[in-house]
Amino acid sequence: MRIMITGASGKLGQEVSLLLPEATALVRKPTGTQFPKELAVDFENSESLRSALSDCDVLIHLAGSMNFQSRKELYESNVLLTKRILSALPKKTKVVYASSISVYGKDLLGRTDESTVPNPDTPYAKTKHEAEKMVMGRSNSISLRIGTMYGPQYEDYARILKMVKKGRMFVIGEGINPVSFVHVEDVAKAVAASISAKPGVYVLAGESVPQERIYEIAAKILRVPPPKRRIPLSLALLFAKLEEMRASLSGRKPIITPEHVNILAKPRLFNCSKAKKELGFEPRPLEEGIKELAKSSGLL
Repeated sequence: MRIMITGASGKLGQEVSLLLPEATALVRKPTGTQFPKELAVDFENSESLRSALSDCDVLIHLAGSMNFQSRKELYESNVLLTKRILSALPKKTKVVYASSISVYGKDLLGRTDESTVPNPDTPYAKTKHEAEKMVMGRSNSISLRIGTMYGPQYEDYARILKMVKKGRMFVIGEGINPVSFVHVEDVAKAVAASISAKPGVYVLAGESVPQERIYEIAAKILRVPPPKRRIPLSLALLFAKLEEMRASLSGRKPIITPEHVNILAKPRLFNCSKAKKELGFEPRPLEEGIKELAKSSGLL
């Protein structure tokens, strides 16, 4: 069986590649050493793609963009790239696609699962949903609607932990909204298991923990008092937007973005029982993941 991976150099892709050393990483430029097997492909050229994918049995499609500031890049990387790849694939090829829980929208009511009707409400969510529909138009496809990932590789959440440690983090709104994070390694294991799983849609999300409780867990690990200051959602979004603009002008990464604020402030409950049963998906406790992230960030 020949397995190929797009987006192998990304955070999730690297973890998947470690679990599947026999897979071929499709890369734009040869790395020489990063992957046990790799194949350079011109993703803009249909003939190059068709030649590279001619004997592909399973394609794990992880490539895409999360550059929320560029609608053009989101569309080109999430929609047009997926369309070109699917057009070049043999009909027999099984596709495992990295979609996103963002396809459900931010204002979720109750517990969300695979039967919940998508309601994408951002440019990113809309491009992921459009690409997912193309993938699921094939008869032998899997779409993994992946939650907000974290882990040692994710600097964004390391910065939030630093804010907690310095006493600069705040609770958004009442802080009782359930928030879901999922460790990148747990997602990678589910991706690998998808190779032999039944076609369909699967939700991959971590346990839902109230926002304020997440800060309490982090503060306990960091041995500091938990955040007590509160800020309305509207003001938090304004602050994050201004920070994003300042960071863009200075060429640095923003400390916090509107996307981060919405992730922290909006209620999110997910039912992953299908993925647990069919893929052996086992999200680790959030406390364990936060402790790992704090250690890797030099905060402990």
